[in-house]
Amino acid sequence: MGIIEWLNANDGVVIGIATVVLVGITGYYAYLTWRMLKANNIPEIAISLRPHEAYIHCVMLCIENIGTGAARNIQFRTDLSFKPDGERALEEIGFLNKGIGYLGPGQKIEHFLVSVIGKLDELKKTPLEFGVTYTDAVKQKHKYEHTFHLDFGEDEGLATIGKSPLYEIAEAVKDIKKDLHNVTTGIRKPVILTESASEHRIRNHTDFLESRISEFPPNIQAKILQKLEFFIDEQNREIREKAQNDETATDENSL
Repeated sequence: MGIIEWLNANDGVVIGIATVVLVGITGYYAYLTWRMLKANNIPEIAISLRPHEAYIHCVMLCIENIGTGAARNIQFRTDLSFKPDGERALEEIGFLNKGIGYLGPGQKIEHFLVSVIGKLDELKKTPLEFGVTYTDAVKQKHKYEHTFHLDFGEDEGLATIGKSPLYEIAEAVKDIKKDLHNVTTGIRKPVILTESASEHRIRNHTDFLESRISEFPPNIQAKILQKLEFFIDEQNREIREKAQNDETATDENSL
């Protein structure tokens, strides 16, 4: 019996086996899809101490969701009586007491904690321990829990080159605001040019030279003016000679 005859005789068995295989493949792909969706909806809360972008001596408490899913019902455990700046306790920070209801993927909260100027040695003796619990945004049943040990001495000796772009933009906006205030209040009047920029520069330079000459005694001023008149006459003579030479050359070319 050939293969074709056997298949025709057992077509029911073949269809049954193919159906089982297809169901298995479909189930496997459904499982992979479920795993991918689950992996894309897992939040991960990270807590760290970071220096401020513009003022590196200012330490910021950073709460960030570095996962791929949203986090809900975020609660914190730490020593709320701890006073990093010696005055304000951590319990005065609202979200540490009440928690955070929702933090999407990539979202973060930064809060100024303390300036380490004159306090770094003391702060290094008491590292902070932060515990955090939260749930995902899909079933809100699975509870995640992490503990972070924050050391104020991790960024000791840190230095920066230049200033952050945000700081430079803020400074530029501040200067613009100051100039506008001066103009609107009459402290500084806007300069409106009624001449070309080159003429304006020449006139300013002439005024400057005139003020310099006026600093000398009258007899010296007379000598300077004589030399200046002589120089002007020489320049005029050279200009006339050049113009005559150009006319002569033009006439010869036309002939």
